Amino acid sequence: MRKEMRAAVYLGPEQIELQSLPIPEPKEGELLVKVRAATTCGTDVKTYRRGHPKFPPPFVFGHEFGGDVVKVGKGVTQFYEGMRVTANVFAECGECYYCQRGQGNLCENLVYNFGAFAECMIIPASIVRKTTFEIPAHIPYAHAALLEPLVTVVHGWHKVAVQPGETVAILGAGGPISLIFIQLLLRSGAGQVIAIGHSPARLSVAKELGATHLVNAKEQDALTTVRELTHGFGADLVIECAGTKSTWETSVEAVRRGGRVLWFGGLPSGTKVAVDAARVHYGEIDLLNMHGGTAAEAREAFDLIVSGSVNVAPLLSGEVSLDQVEQALKRMMAGEVVKMVVNPDL
Repeated sequence: MRKEMRAAVYLGPEQIELQSLPIPEPKEGELLVKVRAATTCGTDVKTYRRGHPKFPPPFVFGHEFGGDVVKVGKGVTQFYEGMRVTANVFAECGECYYCQRGQGNLCENLVYNFGAFAECMIIPASIVRKTTFEIPAHIPYAHAALLEPLVTVVHGWHKVAVQPGETVAILGAGGPISLIFIQLLLRSGAGQVIAIGHSPARLSVAKELGATHLVNAKEQDALTTVRELTHGFGADLVIECAGTKSTWETSVEAVRRGGRVLWFGGLPSGTKVAVDAARVHYGEIDLLNMHGGTAAEAREAFDLIVSGSVNVAPLLSGEVSLDQVEQALKRMMAGEVVKMVVNPDL
């Protein structure tokens, strides 16, 4: 077996270098996986732009993948060499304060799973135990790689508890998260889904997946349009997927009294958001937040992919090689693509 592999290494803001690194050895409970497909995501874009709060550079990034087990660590019995697998980006310990309260996504002992933009990667032992899944033969590696974003959407979907007939407005629509949300919202019986974004190309995918109204925020005022479409009341639910201060604030203005806002897109630590306290308080507006998902939701998300209940194919805009990761992220930033598949074999 080869002793070295190619990997896209993050060196700092807007600095990626293709390097040759030693192929790691799986420790007890771990798996070594040959990556067959890795997909780019919004977290990769944020990391590329400003770094990652939990991982100082240099490190191999990327965390959405599908691949083949090539080596099994001591003690692993449920997986074997040659098995097609994917895994969530983290798994809870099951024992800490939060895990005991059913909030495994807030676990104090989360171990993260980075390193997908490489020919090989290690799956940590806790993730092998709780959130690693065998990919059925009929599911492409790239489709299985979308497990992680789907986990987060499933978690958010449960929190917002969409009711039949409700009108939902999505700010930052057209990105991968919003496109999955659209499908689950409609699955729950949402009456209208208003997709608000900046990229015509991405908005067209939102329409393909069932969005009932498209709003190009470069050409129309999002807040005015939402109110016009809801007879002046505002949406029953607003989901913020853009991850900007302005969209967090707009989401509170776009929701009706008695409605719900889900702030899905994360903001940098220290960011202050201004909302009208009287509107929130006297209007009984629920402000919801979320992070990640539980191991149970990872299983639910995986089953949605395997069953075809969520169509992930429209989210994949093309394929690139390892040395083109930076170009793929820049295309995402420009709104030209939704997600790109990184194929280490190219």
